[in-house]
Amino acid sequence: MGKNHEKQQKMYMKTRLNKLNEVYEHLRSLGKVHTKKEFSEQIEFDRSNLSSAFNGVERYLTDGLFKKICEKFPDIFNVEYFLEDKGEMLKNNIARTILDDITYLPLLPISAQGGSLNDFIVSIKDADCEKIISPIKGADFAITVAGDSMAPEYPSGSQILIKKINEQAFIDWGKVYVLDTVNGSVIKILAPSEKDGHVKCISINPDPIYAPFEVAFDDISGIYRVMLCMSMK
Repeated sequence: MGKNHEKQQKMYMKTRLNKLNEVYEHLRSLGKVHTKKEFSEQIEFDRSNLSSAFNGVERYLTDGLFKKICEKFPDIFNVEYFLEDKGEMLKNNIARTILDDITYLPLLPISAQGGSLNDFIVSIKDADCEKIISPIKGADFAITVAGDSMAPEYPSGSQILIKKINEQAFIDWGKVYVLDTVNGSVIKILAPSEKDGHVKCISINPDPIYAPFEVAFDDISGIYRVMLCMSMK
């Protein structure tokens, strides 16, 4: 009995966490909020407590939190959906259709010049990743660019949407890819190498410190095509 109750409670809290993420991403898609800090200010909910709620801490995923959200956005959200699990989340069916059509991607907490994609894909939990709205479909996830080697087209701090390819089939030379290597992830233009079993990595930034280099295919665990770059202007 105790174990069943504990299991049911965990499922209930997971559902609540999913609802909170749905709310946040929908408000972001509407431009109502842009960050979790701004979200906490809008609903007048302590920032650290809200952060704990997003991390799945049970004591902060309360009816009171969802009441605050619905009181702040009464024309958008249906309070019965959160408190009684009745009806739809959105009051407007048209808005519901728009929400269903939105694509969310996990933003991996690594950068394209430090950290291993393979390690994160194997060990990271989806709930640990911030979700971003993707303007395109088909990408696997997003990561952040670090460093200036690919500036100005891919400035440091920009977010890139990437998709894993089968490099054994073919590589579209001259395009931008993220390589998951034994020394971390890098974003580069790929070109054929004169060295057997290697690929040439080229930077966009002409500064000599970003000179081309070669990586052995044996040291690469994955190649990802960059589909889109998003940066603040």
